[in-house]
Amino acid sequence: MIKLENIHKTFDNNQVLNGIDLTIAKGEVIVLIGPSGCGKSTLLRCINGLESVSEGKIWIDGIDITGKRVNWQRIRQKVGMVFQSYNLYPHLTVLDNLILSPVRVQKKTKKEAVEIALSLLERVGLSDKRNAYPAQLSGGQQQRIAIARSLAMRPDVMLFDEVTSALDPELVKEVLDVMLDLAREGMTMVIVTHEMGFAKAAADRVVFLSGGAVIEEGPPELFFEAPKDERVKQFLNRVLH
Repeated sequence: MIKLENIHKTFDNNQVLNGIDLTIAKGEVIVLIGPSGCGKSTLLRCINGLESVSEGKIWIDGIDITGKRVNWQRIRQKVGMVFQSYNLYPHLTVLDNLILSPVRVQKKTKKEAVEIALSLLERVGLSDKRNAYPAQLSGGQQQRIAIARSLAMRPDVMLFDEVTSALDPELVKEVLDVMLDLAREGMTMVIVTHEMGFAKAAADRVVFLSGGAVIEEGPPELFFEAPKDERVKQFLNRVLH
């Protein structure tokens, strides 16, 4: 579903990504972890085309998105992204936030878009908030709406960039539960998170980045129980203890 080959990204003289190779299969859940500033969020933004790569190739479902002629409207319908900040339109109701892109971008009828939106609101446990405005919702509720809004485009891949880091601890679980359900249903996902318990429960593969490079990767049971690289051991020792 996603293939990254020798990905480099430089901002001015700062090398943020340094030769990343990664292949993600359809239905696979990849969790990216590592110290702050290691390039995790930049990597997601390159996959979604929000940042251009300095060197290397990225393919999504066989399409080279680093080529010169890329239909970004088509690509962004394949790849949904949820950010740390919810980015909901404050002047629109929850329902109107969900139907906006399907109607404007995918040219669905309003009836079709509403049917999809209502089913997604039920899926994230917020059917009763369809007529509420974002300011009337908790942070956890807004983040669940942001996930539903991305899913309304029926993407093939979902990217999550530290979506719980701005939430109070008691609100984190309700968002992670939605993401766990998506993982169980076979959604291809790339997730940047500091929630190690979630990584253990949801990931097919955990990928550790440091200095803009992949240092170690593996299934969670091996990654957390028997890490090989000293940098990984030190990181896990800090975050788990």
